[in-house]
Amino acid sequence: MAADGPGPIRRALDKTFASARSTRRALARFAPRPSAFSPAPDAEAAAVRAVRNLRTFRFHYAVIQWVLLLASLAPRHRASVLFLMAASKGLLLYGGLLKAFPNSALLRRLLDRRLVGALFVALVLADLVAAGAVDKLLFALAAGVPVVLLHAAFRVRDDLEPASDGGDEEKDKDKEDGVVVEKKEDGDVETGPMRRSMATATTKS
Repeated sequence: MAADGPGPIRRALDKTFASARSTRRALARFAPRPSAFSPAPDAEAAAVRAVRNLRTFRFHYAVIQWVLLLASLAPRHRASVLFLMAASKGLLLYGGLLKAFPNSALLRRLLDRRLVGALFVALVLADLVAAGAVDKLLFALAAGVPVVLLHAAFRVRDDLEPASDGGDEEKDKDKEDGVVVEKKEDGDVETGPMRRSMATATTKS
């Protein structure tokens, strides 16, 4: 009798290939090519770019810090590594539930994202303190934060968001400038409505 669908091996392979493709897309979006990195024209532009990139790539940056932390703990704190990996599995499960049930009142209200995130951070810190591995956390932060800041400051976002139409910007500018400003004969500046009211008063007189 013919099988109703693909076997478990085929499904596992399809799932593996899909995961590999999504990982490749995520890496390509994080660092697509050398031309996607350039210095900002000034400090203010660099700060704005960094804030936007921190929002866009927050998951990538968190993964970098997490991998560095686990790598620093691996040689001597294997129990902590196993505990943190189990905790991260629970966090990923919560994220999957949020994605699968976006309108669930139980997940949105009773298990708020901020509450779950704070609980996760508290568990990580408690485990590191109990294992005497706070220095490993500081080492991971010292190694990862500069990489995160450099990427956030130099990653150009032209390929992440559609460029705004120049014509629209010109129209908006024209609208802003279109707060009709007129001149009186003596050189004073007045707005359109005030000019019309004066003209009406002159006509009545």
